[in-house]
Amino acid sequence: MLSMKTGFLNLLVVLLTALLSLGCSTDSEDINNTEILGEWNVVAIHNSSPSGPTLGPNSGEVISIRFGQNRDFSGTTSANSFGGQYDTSRTLLFIEEMTTTEVADTTYGQAFYEAFNESRNTETKFSEFEIKVQDENTIHLEYQSFKFLTLQKQ
Repeated sequence: MLSMKTGFLNLLVVLLTALLSLGCSTDSEDINNTEILGEWNVVAIHNSSPSGPTLGPNSGEVISIRFGQNRDFSGTTSANSFGGQYDTSRTLLFIEEMTTTEVADTTYGQAFYEAFNESRNTETKFSEFEIKVQDENTIHLEYQSFKFLTLQKQ
């Protein structure tokens, strides 16, 4: 009888431990959620094959983007401004809503907007990027497995 009670208590401890660990998030899950906060410049757009050409800004051209703590973002290209709502989960960035002005943009600005269209999930309609931290000041927002935007912290 005593061994049955001990076995039951051991099982109960294991189950409680498992339930508690499921309810807790780890630092590795949340690290990229805070990594994107702040002001960034898009310094390169890799929108072709992995070994294909990389687009960079023309002299004096800046695409900036700010990710806020309230899951809002805003930014500018050379000709337009944009903004919307985002969310993150583990290492993924979801652009849930995006509005922009619609003035003809530079080739670099057009490629930036194309990245959002190409990364759109057909079911959710969100643009989805994998956040790949390169270092404390550089991240890649990857889409379609090999295309990505390079962002530098400002």
